[in-house]
Amino acid sequence: MASLVLTDSSHLTSDSQNIEVWKKEIGSEMTIGEAGSGYRRVQLRCGANYMQVDVGTEGEFGGVIYTRGSYHKREHPCFLDPRTGRDFSLRFPLDQCHTKHEDDVYSNVVVIQHDDELIMPGDAAFTLECDFSKPRDFTVNANLAADSAQNGVSSRISIADADPAGQDLPRHRRSTVTNDSDTVSFTPEDIRPRRRKRDPTRKDEL
Repeated sequence: MASLVLTDSSHLTSDSQNIEVWKKEIGSEMTIGEAGSGYRRVQLRCGANYMQVDVGTEGEFGGVIYTRGSYHKREHPCFLDPRTGRDFSLRFPLDQCHTKHEDDVYSNVVVIQHDDELIMPGDAAFTLECDFSKPRDFTVNANLAADSAQNGVSSRISIADADPAGQDLPRHRRSTVTNDSDTVSFTPEDIRPRRRKRDPTRKDEL
């Protein structure tokens, strides 16, 4: 378990023995939870033998993006450590990066972590699902690539707890977007309850 170490300078004196160091165990006292901001869009594409997740962040991002279970090895294609930027892609085969599958449904969790070493509140995680349970048609025409010529595939993104020790979100807090195609996108507007724009014609009562 990682520790967040803070030094309180208000207690510093000439005697170094009076320096107080406060250690707080992350996980025992801190809740990570699901993130409703920090990203513009997360898009999943389900290929015939791979998943690709495209992440757009609100501001410059210099943290790490990885599939759950791949943090410590930090190996391609399951782990991305960009210097900076706002748009990133992670593409990995369906039989790698701790991808789970039951029958023809493949799932994984991608984590967007703003600090290279510590996972903190504000970090985001998403459950990705590619459902190939319906018959697939690999007929290719001049306008389609072979790995995208699929009929019957559905894609799904759900928001998750970024804390690896966290529990599954209860159903009433589980925000999910599903599309009956190989591509689906999730934005902060998709978080339950749906965010509603204020009606400019409505007058608040005093």
